[in-house]
Amino acid sequence: MSRILLVTIALRGRSGTEVVSYETAHGLRKRGHDVYLFTHITGPLAEKLRADGFPIFTDLAALSSVPDVIQSNQSDQLLDAVAKFPDVPVISICHDASTWWSEPVDLPSIRRHVAVDLACHARIVDRIPELAEPVELLHNAVDLDRFLLRSPLPERPKRALILAKQGSNYLDSVQAACLRRAIDVDAVGATIGNEIDNLPARLPEYDLVFATARSALEAMAIGCAVIVVDGRGLSGLVTRDVVSSWRDNNFGAWLLSRPISADAIGGEIDRYDPSDARKVSDYIRKHSSLDRYLDRLEEMYRNVISQGLVAPVGNDMWLSRMNQAFRLLATLERAAREAEVVRARAAREVEVARERAAMEVEFKASFQAYQESMKLGRRIRGKIKSLLTR
Repeated sequence: MSRILLVTIALRGRSGTEVVSYETAHGLRKRGHDVYLFTHITGPLAEKLRADGFPIFTDLAALSSVPDVIQSNQSDQLLDAVAKFPDVPVISICHDASTWWSEPVDLPSIRRHVAVDLACHARIVDRIPELAEPVELLHNAVDLDRFLLRSPLPERPKRALILAKQGSNYLDSVQAACLRRAIDVDAVGATIGNEIDNLPARLPEYDLVFATARSALEAMAIGCAVIVVDGRGLSGLVTRDVVSSWRDNNFGAWLLSRPISADAIGGEIDRYDPSDARKVSDYIRKHSSLDRYLDRLEEMYRNVISQGLVAPVGNDMWLSRMNQAFRLLATLERAAREAEVVRARAAREVEVARERAAMEVEFKASFQAYQESMKLGRRIRGKIKSLLTR
């Protein structure tokens, strides 16, 4: 069996790559592999993994054993791992098509670039078009031992769950559409300050789930009907006709092209079909199981390890490639921070304008009330004067 170093940005909560790291670590250990994890950010999930016996490192200087293979979820943390183990083969998996820390980098030790969806695939080939190996699509997976199939859905949905993501601006529309159809609706998620860690137990309580990406996948695996939507936009109800192609897009960004409204959400709710939802669930449980995912990972490990350690490319060339990667990520990080400052300033300007408009409305109302009171006062004084002069 192999020594595997899993590299990820954080082990704190329940984001997509955090869940991937947790489930992959446990799955690989069950198959006899030695698994270590390296991250920059720790929290409750890291403590849980430590309690389960996994070594967690935030500084690779403390890791004395040399891994046989490095599997990385983000490029930022990968650079630290490659600097420590330059001759260990790497499998780099792109999970995000937009964030700076997931920008693909071209390093001598990366033997396989992998994407979780078509958007990430496009990001890799656009950044590194001359790759020797084709970029593989490795879909996200569900631990079917945890996400058990629920009882059959009712003929009409009675309870719905919003797994909130990418802001809360769409929640009112979803709630309004459910209210019109007498569907009880709850909302959870880190984006609204209500993250939960017992999703496998909670999901069977609901017939209809509003979610994207991994959360949508898990809800489908359990047997819920799923509408793909978050703060970025609306895709629609997952049906047996579209589940395969939408899976290639990780039920995520490239699908969210429709504007969100209560009417649009309601139209998707009205397509609810319990029989079709079960067919979707059967497809996901067949094609997106964690066991199937781990089978493919092990094939990749055997392949890259069988090629031996990474051949030296010369100190100057290695330093040059690492420097290029560092500079690329630093440039993207700076651009992201600057863009965030611009967004925050624009949001503040909108808020100030809204406050000013509200103050103007309040002032006009107060001034109008003042004018009405003055008119009333003049009328009263006129009547009093009239009475006194009789």
